[in-house]
This record gives sequence, C-alpha cells and structure tokens, in this order.
Amino acid sequence: MDTTTLIWVVVAVVAVLVIAGIVIGLVARRRSTAHREAQHRKAEEIREKARESEIAAQEREAEAARARADVAAATADAERAKADAARAEVEARRRQGDIAEHEADAAERRAEYEESLAKADEIDPLVSDRERTAPADHAGDEPAPAADRRYDRHDGPLIDTGEGDRTDRTDTRTDRRDPGATGA
Repeated sequence: MDTTTLIWVVVAVVAVLVIAGIVIGLVARRRSTAHREAQHRKAEEIREKARESEIAAQEREAEAARARADVAAATADAERAKADAARAEVEARRRQGDIAEHEADAAERRAEYEESLAKADEIDPLVSDRERTAPADHAGDEPAPAADRRYDRHDGPLIDTGEGDRTDRTDTRTDRRDPGATGA
C-alpha cells in the first residue's frame, strides 16, 4: 500500500469519525432537548399540582375563617340573647312593681268610690237605713242581692212590676207589662 492510499484511508477514517461525531452530537443534542422538554413538562405538572394544592389550602383557610365568623356570630347572638333575657327580667321586675302600685292605687280608688257611694246613700232620702247597712251585713264586700233591695245603689230605685220581678227604672211601661216584648 502506498502512502497515498494510506493517507486516503486515514482521511476517510477521520472523516467517518468526524461525521459519526457530528451525528452522535446531533443525536445527543436532540436527546438532551427532548429530555429538557420532558423535565420542563414534568416541572409544569408539579407546579400545576402545587397551584391546585395552594387553591385547596386557600379554600380550607376560607372555610376555617367562615367557621370562625359563624362561631363569633353565634357567640354574639348568645350574648345578645343573654342581654335581652337580663333586660326582660329587669323589665318584668319593674312591671311587678308597677302591678303592685296599680293594685294599691286601684284599691285606694275603690275605697274612694265606696266612700263616695256611702256619702251619696247617706244624703239620698230614698235610701233606707237597712239598705245603707246591707253591704256590711253580707260576707265580704258584696252588696245585697237586687231582689232584697228596693233601691239599686248605683242605678236608682228598683221598680216592682207586680209579678215579683224588679227592674230598674229605665225600662218602659210596655216592658214592665210584657217582659218578653223586648226580646230578652
């Protein structure tokens, strides 16, 4: 073999090696790029899952905050109810005092009323002594029954219809003759 052939063989081998190196470099670059892209996709998937986790965490935090607010509102409602109950109790006690005061005032006015009626009975010539003492003769403060009195202390003289019934003086002659005529 001569040297020229040998040089050509070496140049061919070197050329093949250079071409092989270039091809291997290109293939390695493509693999590297594909590997980077795969890693990038994987990183994006991890980021997306992290975002979803963050959103879920924020939702849980919002639910916790809402629950805290509900508890605070329920506590405030309970406190408000306690305050209303205390206010109602105070109002009830105040009204109890008012009731006692009103009852005492009513008893005083009733006594004044009875005293005024007694004075009126004393100066009324149509009221007999028996009728003046009739309320005292009966148990309690009840006046004598109308059938036992000739005079109704509050309305005026009772009128005897002749049939054993007594009516007050506001009825008419027709009513006295026929008590059923008025529809009563």
